[in-house]
Amino acid sequence: MTKTEQLLNELIDCRIQRRRLDARVAELRGRLGLDKPARRHLSAEGRANIAAAQRARWAANKKEARQTATPHATALKKWWAAFRAGNGPRPGAKEGSTRVAKPERKKVKWTPAMRRAAAERMRRVTKEMAKKRGAAKAAAA
Repeated sequence: MTKTEQLLNELIDCRIQRRRLDARVAELRGRLGLDKPARRHLSAEGRANIAAAQRARWAANKKEARQTATPHATALKKWWAAFRAGNGPRPGAKEGSTRVAKPERKKVKWTPAMRRAAAERMRRVTKEMAKKRGAAKAAAA
């Protein structure tokens, strides 16, 4: 038997002993009542108190955020609200400019000939790009 085989057998024996010891430890802990984890339960009243405190913190933070808002931010909010309602220009637009709707673009119906032409253009561009990459690699090498 080689040295490696002896070491492997010893390792296996140690693992077997460890499993036996773990089983014995588990049995003793069970007899002593140590296996049951101590769990803390929170009453419904306690949860309600925590939720109320959290809502109070959120309200305080929200109030503080409103108080620290700059006049510019407040003006922008009003401006955007007017814009969304359709009563004013886009915020940041020049004075006196009005909102003009863009004319709707006509939708193009693709024909098979148009598709073939577009595919051919794509093939040509892809070949040109491949040539450029090859030239760049050759120059770098």
